[in-house]
Amino acid sequence: MNFSAFSIKRFLVISLIFNLPPILAITKIGFLLLPLLFWVNIPVLWTGVAKAMGATHFKIEEFGALPQSVAAYVVVISFWLLLSGLITALTSKTKSE
Repeated sequence: MNFSAFSIKRFLVISLIFNLPPILAITKIGFLLLPLLFWVNIPVLWTGVAKAMGATHFKIEEFGALPQSVAAYVVVISFWLLLSGLITALTSKTKSE
């Protein structure tokens, strides 16, 4: 696999898009409750990580899981980074020399 500057730029753009809800939540832009809930709940509830890590890291309530520790945020961010890396690897074209 050839890692060119274009692939790195693509990875950075995709990872920025996937991690946009918490970045916008820090800036206090309104109407981010639903995207932020999806950002957290897709990786931890659909994969079962929230129940596996326990109540010390995730608080599971009516609207989904709420991260309670730094390790919980690391799991969520690393999921989205791995997904953006996978998308970048699948969409990048190799040059034949």
